[in-house]
Amino acid sequence: MLMCNRLALGAFGAVLVLGLSPVKAGGDEPTPYTSATEAYRQGTSSLKSGQTAASLPALEYAAKRGVLGAQLKLARIYATGRDSVAEDDSKAFGYFQQIADQQADISPSSPIAKYAAEAFVALGQYYADGIPAMQLVRNPVYAVDLFRHAASYFGDAEAQYRLARLYMNGDGVEKNVRLAVNWLATAAKKQHAAAQATLGEILWRGQAVRPRQARGLALIILAHQNAVAGGKEPQWIGDLYREALDKSDAATRKDADAMLPELGNAQTANLMPTAKAKPTEVMVVPAGGATVKAAPPTTSAAADTVPSSSPGAPPPAPIGMSVGYGTTSPKP
Repeated sequence: MLMCNRLALGAFGAVLVLGLSPVKAGGDEPTPYTSATEAYRQGTSSLKSGQTAASLPALEYAAKRGVLGAQLKLARIYATGRDSVAEDDSKAFGYFQQIADQQADISPSSPIAKYAAEAFVALGQYYADGIPAMQLVRNPVYAVDLFRHAASYFGDAEAQYRLARLYMNGDGVEKNVRLAVNWLATAAKKQHAAAQATLGEILWRGQAVRPRQARGLALIILAHQNAVAGGKEPQWIGDLYREALDKSDAATRKDADAMLPELGNAQTANLMPTAKAKPTEVMVVPAGGATVKAAPPTTSAAADTVPSSSPGAPPPAPIGMSVGYGTTSPKP
C-alpha cells in the first residue's frame, strides 16, 4: 500500500479557504494580513486582475498556513510560468508536495480529491524527468507509484494515461502492453484525448495487438474532437488524425462513423480535413519521447475557486509512503 490510513472525510461542504487567526510577526508589529483567508482572497483578486507577481506574497502567506487553494495556485504558476513570473520547477515541486502530503488519503468522493490527484500526477512527472536545479534525480520507479495511486485510488484519467505510457515503454516498470492498453481504455472512456489517440493508433496500426482499424479510427476522431474542444490540440494528435483519415478506405470510415455514438457521439461531418495530410511518422507513444511538463497552470475560472479543505477535517497526517515521501527524497 502506498498510503497511510485513509481519512474519513465527507464528500460535501468544501469551503474556499481555511481561516486562521492573525499571527504577530514579532513584537507588537501586526502581520500584513488579518488571516490566511484574507490573504488568499487578496492573492486571488490580484491573480484575476492579471497581476501575478503582486499576488505571490499573499498566496505564499496563505499557503504556509495550509490553504490548499493558495498552494495549488502557486504550484500551477511556477509549473510553467505565468505573466512576469518565471517557470520554477523546484518551487512548483514543493507546493505540489505539500498538497500530496496533506491530501494523499482524502476520500475519492471528496470535492477536493481532484486537486490531490493533480498533485500526484505533477509529482509523478517530476520524478519521471528529474529536476537538476534541485538535484532531484530521475526515478521512474517512484513515478510509477505516484501515478498508480492517482490512477487507482482517485481514478484520475491523466494519471491513468501517464501510467499507461510507462507500461508501454517499460520505463520504471516491466513492459506490459496489455496493462498499458487497459489503462488507456479506462482513461479513454473518460474522454481523455491523448489516451483516446494513443489507444486509437495502437488499434488502427495493429501494433502489439490485433488490428481493429475501424475502432481505432473512431477513437482517433474522438481524440481530435476532444482536443479541439479543449482549446488547444497537440500537433501529434492533429497529425495522427489527418493521416488516419487519409489512409483509411471508405468502408473503414463508415464503420468508424457508426461506432462514434457508442464511444462519445462525435460528428465526423465537420471533422474531415480539407487537404491530404503530409507523410508523417507517428509513434504509438506520442510526442516522440518528449518530456511532458507537470501540471500546467489552469487558466479557467475554476482555478480561482479552488476549495481548500473539507469542513471539520482533522489535521492531515503525513503521506506515509514506503520511501518516506514528503520528508526525504527517494533515491533510485
